[in-house]
Amino acid sequence: MDRSEDLKQVRDLHLVRDERDREVEAAAGRRAGSAVVLASQLLSAACLLQGDPAWMALLSLTFVWSAAKSVHQFAQDRERLYLAWGLLSGAGAAVLLGAYFHRAWSAGMSLSRLIGYAVMCRLLTAAAGLLGVGLLLGIFWLAHRAGHMEGEQWERYFRSISTAGLLLRGGAILLLALAAVAAFSVPLFARTGFQQPALLAALFFVAGSAHLLGKFSSRRDELVRKLLKLKR
Repeated sequence: MDRSEDLKQVRDLHLVRDERDREVEAAAGRRAGSAVVLASQLLSAACLLQGDPAWMALLSLTFVWSAAKSVHQFAQDRERLYLAWGLLSGAGAAVLLGAYFHRAWSAGMSLSRLIGYAVMCRLLTAAAGLLGVGLLLGIFWLAHRAGHMEGEQWERYFRSISTAGLLLRGGAILLLALAAVAAFSVPLFARTGFQQPALLAALFFVAGSAHLLGKFSSRRDELVRKLLKLKR
């Protein structure tokens, strides 16, 4: 792809953010946070009407959101009122979560199992990252062996593909690695005594995908600039 066309596509897709893009992204984040809080409140009401104690955990999200917002405002403006409201909201969240976990533990929920699942998800996420790197290196090795790709050929290949195309290919490889690790986690969860291993693996895949998307979004500008520099 021609370099000027590649740069135009990068700008059109907002892969490198300017000040307006950052403002739009921040506004979108605020709207998304408000939507999540509203949804959690509606779900909390539904659980409460059905006598499900999960309403306490869902309602605590409103207090967590309020606490995080107030603490951020305090960090920016140094107004003690924001700090006081943030601490009060945080205390409300702690009370609701404490009450929820107390009832859950009384009903037989194991804190050690919850911590064990969280630790396993962290390890599986790291394994997915290593597998993704391994797949990428394997693809390069196969291209070298089968197609006899050398330095100049690799350079022409990278120049022939747009930066967005390279990002999509890299993202597809990471998702493939994450899906493979999620599939492997089903028997792993079953062998370690977890109930509903397939659902836990699906939850890991969704959470892992969101984690990868968040990391890409935070470092997108740096990655795109490196790719553009590579294609010079």
